[in-house]
Amino acid sequence: MSSIASQALWAEVGAQLDVAAPGGEAARAPIQQRRRRGFDARAGDGRAAVRLLRDDGLLRWIYEPPVRQLGVQGRRSWRAFSADSRETVQRIAFPELGENAVTAGLVKLDRHLNPVLGELGVPAEGLRRWDGGAWVPLPAGFLAGLKGRVLVLVHGTFSASAMYAKEFAATADGEALFARLNDATGVYAAVLAFDHPTLSVAPWLNALALRDALATCAAELDFVGHSRGGLVISWLLRLAPELRARQALLVGAPLAGTSLAAPDKLRQALDTLASFADAVAETASQAGKIAPPGLQPLALGVSGLACVLGKVLALGARTPLADAAVGLVPGLLAMGRVDNNLELAQLYPLPVGADVRAIGGSFMPSEVNEPLWKLWKRVTHLKGQAMYHGADLIFNQPNDLVVDSAAMNRLGDLTLAAPQWEDLGVSAQTHHTNYFQDLRVLNWLDGRLR
Repeated sequence: MSSIASQALWAEVGAQLDVAAPGGEAARAPIQQRRRRGFDARAGDGRAAVRLLRDDGLLRWIYEPPVRQLGVQGRRSWRAFSADSRETVQRIAFPELGENAVTAGLVKLDRHLNPVLGELGVPAEGLRRWDGGAWVPLPAGFLAGLKGRVLVLVHGTFSASAMYAKEFAATADGEALFARLNDATGVYAAVLAFDHPTLSVAPWLNALALRDALATCAAELDFVGHSRGGLVISWLLRLAPELRARQALLVGAPLAGTSLAAPDKLRQALDTLASFADAVAETASQAGKIAPPGLQPLALGVSGLACVLGKVLALGARTPLADAAVGLVPGLLAMGRVDNNLELAQLYPLPVGADVRAIGGSFMPSEVNEPLWKLWKRVTHLKGQAMYHGADLIFNQPNDLVVDSAAMNRLGDLTLAAPQWEDLGVSAQTHHTNYFQDLRVLNWLDGRLR
């Protein structure tokens, strides 16, 4: 059964994504039908939905076409689940999308995940500065007047620049580090953050936007990137050698891709990420702690993707459409951990210049951490582990539950080694959404950002 923490997480996500039916619930159904006993109000809704089910310990997405369209195929998808495994965690209704509207849906989702994208204008679109209490737009001519060193933070998938302030504020050590970085008498003339769409746009296009935004900045640049942000920074180094990039510090970055974005695993990825968010919320609740700040955006992002791609992937059906539909999501396609990822093949080798360093590790929860332990066993296949044979398998090597650990220090044919690579090893606490709460990561950043 869902815990209070789990219910709260998905209720908040559902409230943000559930769009009211045009004209109100059941507005399109004739009054004679609405008066009939047993009438389903959704029959006149006109909206599709995705239902998140708890099935044998794993969360699974089920696509539901508008009730008016339900027939044998719609009922059949439910038969894949036993009668006692149909606990509905959340149901999210949304306007039906045709395949040609997927891109529009992704753009809308990106702006929902990162509202700043709809507020900022050209030419500094996406760049903001920390003013001591919030991220604010850059004044006209601000970049051109900067001298010395400037720090630029780049967020990952489903995220926004607001994530950094929240992550650093989660611990006393993180708060102290962020305060030092923003000290007007310290190392940096300014601390900037770059907001960018992470689903509708590939990382190299984000890098071009960041290059244009930084065009008037003559200061030396230090970069910190989390997750997909590391790919954006890598593309920036590749496409903008004219910038005075001093160093790039990449945290849990899928430099060689991630198995979660592989074209044949997209349906499993949506289930896994929902299950991951749910398990982390449950674990934090059991420990009497607050869930990581990045957890709610992750849950919101994967829920939004389920809404956008539910019909395309035929979520919940026994015979789904080709999972190559990941190609409809440029931000994911660019991160697929496959041998023929043509975008990653074009990225490397990076030009010599900036000092590129990476940090990351692998996550293996202890058995006492039951929610995450069960999930880890379901999606990871490691030698010596009690193997789980099934469709949920995603990773065949160590990972942080989002990125394969071996992908975090691979720059094409080059494998970063110490001191360019800091291996956190196996941890039962640190995973992809809470790197900035690990004292080792904070100390690593502190030592480099001086």
